[in-house]
Amino acid sequence: MIERISLTDIKEVLEVINTSNREAFRTIIPKKYFLDPVLSTKQFIKEFERYDFFSYKIREKIVGIAALEIKNTTGIINWVYVQPKWQRKGIGTSLVKYLEKKAKKSGLNNIQLVTIEKAEVAISFYKKLGYRSVRHMEREWGLDVVMMKEL
Repeated sequence: MIERISLTDIKEVLEVINTSNREAFRTIIPKKYFLDPVLSTKQFIKEFERYDFFSYKIREKIVGIAALEIKNTTGIINWVYVQPKWQRKGIGTSLVKYLEKKAKKSGLNNIQLVTIEKAEVAISFYKKLGYRSVRHMEREWGLDVVMMKEL
């Protein structure tokens, strides 16, 4: 079940984000730049003010997270994470498609996201959902890929 996250969910949300980020990126991002946790309570509250966060729950437990920001005429997806033991079960796909529907209902024509160029699993996941690479952005330690999808 997908539902909007409230601040009372913060502990569970941070567990999903930080655990999943650790598993997905600790071998991709150089140790010098890798943040663990990637998101603190204080940082999450700032992100919560910017994005609409949604969770995917199984048996009342949050196992997946995704967030949507509407910026001008574009939807921006961020914080798409699924607990490692629940990955490859359609949860990430359900969350992203849910955000796409929300963006389309808001009158947006496209939606975009950013991921790490070396995150081949993430890039493959988004390509299967119809996203395409539109540009790269440099980081101190590598490149990010901006991906977009027409709605």
